[in-house]
Amino acid sequence: MTIEYIRYRIADPERRTAFEKAYTAAAEQLDAAPQCLGYDLAHGVEEPDRYILRIEWTSVEDHLQGFRGGPLFGPFLASVRPYIDDIEEMKHYARTPVASARRAATLYEAVGGAPALRRLSDTFYETVLADPVLAPVFARFTPEHRDHVAVWLAEVFGGPADFTAELGGHQGLLRGHLGLAITDAQRSRWLELMSRAVDKELPPDPALRRRVMDYFDWGTRIAQDVSRQPADADLGDPGPTPRWGWEKDGAGNNGA
Repeated sequence: MTIEYIRYRIADPERRTAFEKAYTAAAEQLDAAPQCLGYDLAHGVEEPDRYILRIEWTSVEDHLQGFRGGPLFGPFLASVRPYIDDIEEMKHYARTPVASARRAATLYEAVGGAPALRRLSDTFYETVLADPVLAPVFARFTPEHRDHVAVWLAEVFGGPADFTAELGGHQGLLRGHLGLAITDAQRSRWLELMSRAVDKELPPDPALRRRVMDYFDWGTRIAQDVSRQPADADLGDPGPTPRWGWEKDGAGNNGA
């Protein structure tokens, strides 16, 4: 693999806007190119007239001969041709051993996707159903509940939105807690058993564990509040299913 850096300097703010639109169009060709492994366009903060385009290619030869010699290069060049004279550098670079571990874009990817979340749910509920503190909360438990929890977590952590599409969304999840009257002791025990399941089933990444457990702490507080309402309570519109990532929590707050 090789990395191409193209550094641009564009003084006119209107041309910058057009430049970003041009690369949005050109990116379609990069997405379709088997030689391109990924790309991103960064905009200068201290010097807003500067841009750096970073493209990962399978090799220098694949870039220069494969992509540039193929049918996708023409449309790509047509999109960005007005900005060729703005280029200050266009070079290929090789990686060095100095690099941080790459972080998955979403918690869903970081935990290992749907299979990992299903294992987490299975392990957790094996202990919950045998626990004298929590068993009363799950008196209406069904085997499908394990699957539904895994699907919910997948959506919350940035994966497929199948809970919203097929299982009632945020409203459905909350309604399932009405009338349960969850106590502080039950909530604490729930978090304790989930913490054990996380340690057993998810990757041993401290930052990932912290964000996952942050979500469970936040989510169980809401579940406990809802559980204090009668089973026929009107919850109104709770909004869409929350999303939980590396930096933002489901309420839109910075969780870093």
